[in-house]
Amino acid sequence: MGGKSYYCDYCCCYMKNDLNVRKLHNDGISHTIAKANYMKRYENPKKILTEERQKTPCKRYFGGYCKFDMYCKYTHYSGKELQELEKLVLAKKRTNSQKRNKGKRWPWKTHLQKGLPPSLQSINPVKLKQTVFELSWG
Repeated sequence: MGGKSYYCDYCCCYMKNDLNVRKLHNDGISHTIAKANYMKRYENPKKILTEERQKTPCKRYFGGYCKFDMYCKYTHYSGKELQELEKLVLAKKRTNSQKRNKGKRWPWKTHLQKGLPPSLQSINPVKLKQTVFELSWG
């Protein structure tokens, strides 16, 4: 395994690049908590909002420090943070519904046709009748 160090992205620490050392570190509680905190960032905001609304505020956390961190049965979100999370959920819901609505329409049949290049615009029969197709080759 060499003399190089192994860096844990979740815990932001270096350790000896040895299989047993890495296994011991990855099974530890501090690594498990750090990994859970990292993965929580990518969790669905709607799920987080529903879970946090059911909890009461944590007196320890708002008093200064809560040793339970993510595993606390009380919420660590303030009222303002819950409102911001609610806005995020609503914005995500709107964008998802807009994506679904846009997917059902044909892009060339919309009112946005004026912004398209001439080759992509629909054919106007009146202009087609006025066109002279006599070409001279060479």
